[in-house]
Amino acid sequence: MPRTKNSNLTSIQNLGEIYRLIEQFELISRIDLSKLSGFAPASITNLIRKLIDLKLVIERTAQTSLVRGRPAVGLTVSPFYWQTICGIISEQGIELFLCELNGNVVEQCFYPIEREQISQLDKVLLEKLHAFQERYQAKLSKILALSISVIGQLNRCRTGIVKLGSSKLELDLQTPLSEYFSIPILLSEYFSAWVFAESTFGSAINSNNVIFLQLDDVINMSVLSKGEVLHNEKEMRMNIDRVCLPKMSPLAEYIGQNLPKIEQQQLQHHVTYTTIYRLVDHLLPNTIPDGKKKLEYLCQQVAQNNQKAIDILYYIADNLSYILMNLVNIFSSEKIIVKAGILGEEEIFLQRLKQKLNENLLLDHHNIDIVTGHYNYSEPEVATATIKQYLYNGRLLEKII
Repeated sequence: MPRTKNSNLTSIQNLGEIYRLIEQFELISRIDLSKLSGFAPASITNLIRKLIDLKLVIERTAQTSLVRGRPAVGLTVSPFYWQTICGIISEQGIELFLCELNGNVVEQCFYPIEREQISQLDKVLLEKLHAFQERYQAKLSKILALSISVIGQLNRCRTGIVKLGSSKLELDLQTPLSEYFSIPILLSEYFSAWVFAESTFGSAINSNNVIFLQLDDVINMSVLSKGEVLHNEKEMRMNIDRVCLPKMSPLAEYIGQNLPKIEQQQLQHHVTYTTIYRLVDHLLPNTIPDGKKKLEYLCQQVAQNNQKAIDILYYIADNLSYILMNLVNIFSSEKIIVKAGILGEEEIFLQRLKQKLNENLLLDHHNIDIVTGHYNYSEPEVATATIKQYLYNGRLLEKII
């Protein structure tokens, strides 16, 4: 009797699950794989044989000095055959990585891009990918997939980019990349890749109820509840832009003075980079044209104990604490992972956020752990996260079987 489509899908998903366990528990035995996965030993043997045939995993012996006799045989991800090319695109440039299958970086290169080049990002990306391959041709082997993470927003079909940082675009990336490469092309938003990396390998590992919050030009938030990310795999971001805040500071009047009344207290106008730039210009007069340098200037002033600079951090932290208090109560979260450019002043910003949040949550006898993300921008673990996600769920395995 022929196998059904559902049985093939289940087999591929099982293959991805075993691959995940092998990667996360290096040199794991077949017996331990069977225990952790719940699969029968015969099924484990068949799945491992397929992964070895695909050159995704290898067997290695491990001999300890404490035990004599025959060395133990364990399974690990193979570093010998497959490679991946991964990229992170920001308004500042394109960071490209050539990686082994286990995520180890073989080569890495940053290509800056000018502001006027952003509108031609599709062409610029192809040029930089070509230059990267030419530069490291001698080190290239079999490329499994190309993964591109955008610090911005993709379109609904996940085939193009509609926003890069603060720049609005309408560019198709999937088509030109697919015409240039004959390998799977994986496009993702950086925030989704970061959430997957943090929840699988980083600050949220072994945590089941977590709020992920990333502050930059926009507010990105995602919730891990009972070990599952709310929303689907493609869209991890939850929109809380229009949640309204109470007026907790005279600075709220300044921020909202030129906005339509209905928008004056919306969160999106009180905690993003745009807000910080306005507050820096308002409280710390300067002639700095660049937003990133304004953030650096703010952090310098905080380090010098300038109270007006500290007030800006307090304003952002107090507004965030109000929103997070409500979210923690809704989702029963145990941990909050925050990522923001102003965390150069981590001690002051995070301590204020923890203080205000726990003051409010104590009324409900709820204590929460607030930490920064384990991974910074342009780290290879985030760049390779989408590749790992598609290997674990079997979708990338399906392409090479």
